[in-house]
Amino acid sequence: MKRTISIVVCALFVVVMMTGVAFSAEKGTAMQEQELMISGTINNANQIVDKDGQIFDVADTQQGKELVTHVGLKVQVKGTVMESEGKKQISVSAYEIIKE
Repeated sequence: MKRTISIVVCALFVVVMMTGVAFSAEKGTAMQEQELMISGTINNANQIVDKDGQIFDVADTQQGKELVTHVGLKVQVKGTVMESEGKKQISVSAYEIIKE
């Protein structure tokens, strides 16, 4: 009887561990990364809002810190965009203020 209980407990442990691995692999694939060029306006929440209303959080990098000081201005930004759980964040590699 003890041996049967031990086998059942071990089998359940293996199933639980495999489920955890499956869920962690699923989260890893949800994040996408791509280099983009976007144009938009800097808002006071450290975000870029493009003409279609898409919102990009600006990553806390040296270039990003400089960029967000230009609140209310239209900018063109080059950087790596990461998307996770429906939110987009851009790590700025270069930017230019667009004169209107």
